[in-house]
Amino acid sequence: MHNVPTTIKSNELVEKKREQIVKAAIKLFPKKGYHKATLRELAEESGISHGNIYDYVGSKEDIFLLVHETITGAADTGLKASIENIDDPLEKLQRMIHSEFELSHIWSDAILVMYQDLHVLSKPLLKKILTKESKHVALFESILDECVEKGVIIDCNTHVVANLVKIMIDSWVIKRWDLRDVSEYEMENQIYNFVFKGLTNKAASGQKKEFGISPLEGKRVIFINGGTLIGEALTLHLLSKGAIVGIYHYDPDFIRHMELKISSKDARGRVRFYSEKNRGEMNHELFRDIVSDFGKIDIFIQDLGISKIKKDTSNTKTHLPGEKLRININLAQNLSYLVQEEMTKRGSGKVLYIAPWAWDKYTDPILYETIKAEAIAITKALAKRMAQYATQVNCIIPGYIGEIKSLREQGQIIADMINRIPNEKLGEVQNVVEAASFLVSGVSNYLTGQILEVNGGMNFDNII
Repeated sequence: MHNVPTTIKSNELVEKKREQIVKAAIKLFPKKGYHKATLRELAEESGISHGNIYDYVGSKEDIFLLVHETITGAADTGLKASIENIDDPLEKLQRMIHSEFELSHIWSDAILVMYQDLHVLSKPLLKKILTKESKHVALFESILDECVEKGVIIDCNTHVVANLVKIMIDSWVIKRWDLRDVSEYEMENQIYNFVFKGLTNKAASGQKKEFGISPLEGKRVIFINGGTLIGEALTLHLLSKGAIVGIYHYDPDFIRHMELKISSKDARGRVRFYSEKNRGEMNHELFRDIVSDFGKIDIFIQDLGISKIKKDTSNTKTHLPGEKLRININLAQNLSYLVQEEMTKRGSGKVLYIAPWAWDKYTDPILYETIKAEAIAITKALAKRMAQYATQVNCIIPGYIGEIKSLREQGQIIADMINRIPNEKLGEVQNVVEAASFLVSGVSNYLTGQILEVNGGMNFDNII
């Protein structure tokens, strides 16, 4: 945002106010059109007085440029981050297409305005914007050049192909009047099929892989209390789908346990462990340290349950199971502000709370119901606050899952419980994992503030 002149000397203040102006423009331009939206309206929407807005921008064209810089800056950052530590040029191209598609979904309205109103700009501003656009497309071109050099795609005019790829991605936004019945996921995979099946030189590359990408590929996940039974299974699932996972856990044996379960070398390279034993109890400072070490967060997950009924030996302190539930929900409340801060910076994301599962009710029935209600309240409140930042916040309430041996052995309790479940069987951890995978993937972008009870149709209110 340094190409627009300003009368203010404080760079920090300028950046802050311009961010407000850009957000206002992204909201108003699609609604009213670039021409009809006035500087007075933009000032009002951004919370800046009409007179003061001229301290940060000289004209409406300046705001148009700032919007474009915001989008291209986010796109460039996303493309570069998507190929970090990736050697295979085909995989780089695949990840870059996915990153660009995500950005076009987040900024769809603003991108549409960019395409519709470019022709009305002054020649100097139009030249600036087109130059930036060319540099962005050149990132795709450089990877295509690498693919040609290594013989994994046919020799082609990579400049033309890079532009074709970019146009195909953007077409989902600029032609949405004709593609409104096509999902983002379907459109993305059609582009993969077109690009890779049309260009891949299988004889030279030895590639037999069918290209397509998981909605979770390359996503960076922070998982708090990831050492539960549900946490273990969900982590393995996320890794299998190409996600990068940072897990904070309480169990000192958890790392060794997970290393035995993670079979592929690639998956082991995409997981980081942060234990209470080595890093201390979770608090604001530790959370920020983990984010600093781990990088940007696409998905935040917190398991609020116990899921393992055993003594906590992670440090010198011990907690009764009921106390652990209270600790988990208090932590969720405290971290919610930091999660909001991080997702606001990112401009999009997913937050998922996994409430205590039904077996946790046996630790303390009243506390269990209280914690569950608080989990629902946090979910709905945070969802409302974060909706404007394209961040979805949802919650899963697991029912009676049949993976705890100590409770399995109590045959009469299990038999009685099954009789009360309309589905006539206990659930499986995988049922919760699949529900969680759906809620944190891109296919659920219009779901937020939702409470999903994975319970076989059981009404918890009738359980004593």
